[in-house]
Amino acid sequence: MDKHHNQHGSLRWSHGFLALVLMLFLFAFLLSSLVMSQYIVHHLQKDMFPNSTLSSSNVTTCNANKSTEEYRERTAVQKTAAELNIYIKLVENLPALVTSSIIGGLSDRFGRTRLLTLTTTCFFLSTCVFSVIVYLEINVYYFLVSTILNGIGGGMYSALAIGFAYISDITSHGKQRTLMITVLEASIGIGASLSGFVSGFIIEGIGFFYASVCVCAASACSLLVVVFLLPNSRPPELLLSRTSLLDNARASFAFYFRASPMRLKYILAITAFMVGSFSLLGKPSVGVLYQLNVPFCWTSVKVGYYAAISISTSMIIGVAIVKFLQKFFAEETIGIFSGISGLISSTVEAFAVNDAMLFSVPAIGFLNTLLYPMIRSILSKLTPADRQGALFAGVAVAEIVANLGSNVGASAIYSATVDTYRGSVYLVFASLSFLTTCLLLMYRITKGRSKTVPIADKTLDVPDTQIQEEKL
Repeated sequence: MDKHHNQHGSLRWSHGFLALVLMLFLFAFLLSSLVMSQYIVHHLQKDMFPNSTLSSSNVTTCNANKSTEEYRERTAVQKTAAELNIYIKLVENLPALVTSSIIGGLSDRFGRTRLLTLTTTCFFLSTCVFSVIVYLEINVYYFLVSTILNGIGGGMYSALAIGFAYISDITSHGKQRTLMITVLEASIGIGASLSGFVSGFIIEGIGFFYASVCVCAASACSLLVVVFLLPNSRPPELLLSRTSLLDNARASFAFYFRASPMRLKYILAITAFMVGSFSLLGKPSVGVLYQLNVPFCWTSVKVGYYAAISISTSMIIGVAIVKFLQKFFAEETIGIFSGISGLISSTVEAFAVNDAMLFSVPAIGFLNTLLYPMIRSILSKLTPADRQGALFAGVAVAEIVANLGSNVGASAIYSATVDTYRGSVYLVFASLSFLTTCLLLMYRITKGRSKTVPIADKTLDVPDTQIQEEKL
């Protein structure tokens, strides 16, 4: 990372610790999700049907005959697990909505690292509670306690919002910012991919408890890097003055309601972001249940492999070609490719009947997560530097709403259709990807009608001629 001076700050090697923080955070977050999902199924199976052969750890049968007792037991466990997932997502995301709505504005005032410390601390505490629950083997509904602690700190999406605001502080408008946001996405993908690769081996090799200890250790490392290694992104004199919590919340959404020549662009971009998030965020929670169910009946190792491959192809390989795509296409066009990729992959997943079809899904959908860095970059380039924290806080709130709606909706649909047509939920995801593509086409048409530039930064002394040279 070359040293780069601009009106937003200085890009230094030490800023690279941000990628390490979020890599560890996502590693711990996804690993906890994979461990929790499989532990819930394992625990419910033993609790609901203690005398069943399915409660044995060495059972490998996968009977698809709906008239058998084995099939009925498996379906009952799947429905209960899907219902519990609804409660988990509610208690995690509702507090996160409140926190994320103000955390971006607070980071504009107090600095990114202080607020990132708060978020990583809450996540660390939640992983400690998670480990205790698994160790004691108590009722799985106590997982609601651990998830609400994570939600109070804003969770993954607040951490990402602060991270992307941090990147905006140290980069200039244009392709440099898009590239750095994309690199950060790739770092996140590496952490998430590693969690997928190791989760199955940890669960099968040393058990659920030690897997939860690994989650706790990774979250602790993320917190320590923030506290001791990550520098501030902006000097104190460029931080905003004291503002109320209400003003911080309002600032996160003013872009979409305040009259301005760019309001329509803001609305189209954030709507496409939300709809695209609806099409993606609910997949992991029902995906594990889908893979544990007939006709796949995967082991923990295979579930982990699939998660790792899915994340690797979309967040590492897909992100790696962004620099090439940027030479020929604008951000919204790359986002359209992402929507098409998601549409086709979700359709294939809905009709998958064997392992080969299911493993082809990541290859087809390797572009689907490019939607996130592209729309984040679009929104960031429309926004002045001293409002980046507020912007990404609003984006985090939108992402949390989408995460909550997608997970609750997907779990409800899966629970209602698992005994009729289990792939129905993926057809819903495919239709949402199609709608995302249409919204980005609308943005493309709107963008072509006029050229706009972000308002000059109020806290910075930037010549008007320099601002006019910035392009979307």
